[in-house]
Amino acid sequence: MSLAGFLYALASVPMFASRPFLAAFMTALLARFGASIPFLADSEVVQALARSPGWFTSSTCLGVLLLLAVGEALAVKHAEVRAFMEEFDGWLKSAISMLVALAIIDAPSRETLEAIRKAGLEFHDATALVIGGLTWVVAGVRRGVVGLLAEVDDDDDIGLQSILNWVENSWTVLGILFLVVLPLVALALSALTVLGLHLFRRRARAREQRSKVPCAGCATPLLPHATRCHACERDVEAPRAVGVFGQPVDAPAEDLVRHRFALIARKRCPVCASRLRKRQVRQTCATCSTVTFAGEREFADYLSTLAERMPRTLGVCLALSAVPLVGVIPGVIYYRLTVVSGLRGYIPPLRGCLARVVVRFVNWGLIALQPIPVLGAFVIPLMCWTNYAVYRGALRGRATRDFAARGFAPESAG
Repeated sequence: MSLAGFLYALASVPMFASRPFLAAFMTALLARFGASIPFLADSEVVQALARSPGWFTSSTCLGVLLLLAVGEALAVKHAEVRAFMEEFDGWLKSAISMLVALAIIDAPSRETLEAIRKAGLEFHDATALVIGGLTWVVAGVRRGVVGLLAEVDDDDDIGLQSILNWVENSWTVLGILFLVVLPLVALALSALTVLGLHLFRRRARAREQRSKVPCAGCATPLLPHATRCHACERDVEAPRAVGVFGQPVDAPAEDLVRHRFALIARKRCPVCASRLRKRQVRQTCATCSTVTFAGEREFADYLSTLAERMPRTLGVCLALSAVPLVGVIPGVIYYRLTVVSGLRGYIPPLRGCLARVVVRFVNWGLIALQPIPVLGAFVIPLMCWTNYAVYRGALRGRATRDFAARGFAPESAG
């Protein structure tokens, strides 16, 4: 691999760790058309990419990579799909970066490899392995940072995931173009980006550790809104209340029963307040082994607690909906955070995707009515109620199957 090709492969590692298919598409696009672009034609990187094999720059490969890039951009917008992709995130991104690194080996390098092969020596492209390994490491760092953001807005209730998606797509496209023009500068910026992400993740985790309080019985560090020590099982005397994003607040919890359900609504364990990672009704906490919704009564009471929030939520939505256009966004964010997030966070990916499609069609139909006087004042409350009904039905349907498999069905709840 030429020096220019090596610098390109190395500097593009953060892009492949973020949007592998988009980065691969941009690379193939530059390999085929870069030499015909006036301000890129003299770039050594473009000249190195131009020597890529024909299959990599073919219309078929470009078309497939484009479709995969579009699918990738659409998929990561949904929490259900993101949760599924995380299972093989690092390996997939490493494999793609290695394939691209192998594809951009220039002609002299390929001739050398061929000569080595004919001489009977086994040779593995160490450069591609290094690039793949670095991509795997950087993808892990990125997952850690994205995981921190997901704890705040996993279902994109406030639009944080949409902003992140837009930033990563733009950064990948512009970053690839930039490293073609100034590869050494791009390499330095890529290194600084990875370092920044690592320091951000470490600082956030350190801050969480500092926020923990010692157990009165065994001094084990506990999250301030935990209800019981996961080490000695001693009850916490005055746990902190749960904030809107699942974080502990300064005020103490007034009702411990409601406090447990408030933790569950924010995808937190009702005992140790640890983050619940899976999107399923019954799941075991990795820290204290507590089973969420261990019985039918707990599940029914949880749904009843969410239902009690509806009158106030509908009232606030009615007030916001009375403001044409401007009230739509805060109204949607409010009812998502208040009732909807506590439902869809436990719906499995496939069922959750289907429910999301249904509510999206309903939402756009209702939003079209919002500018109409009088009628528009009821649009946001209708969106709130339909979203609540669809996700509640999806969650109950899944819970019915889970509980029935264990010999009982969940009782009805208001």
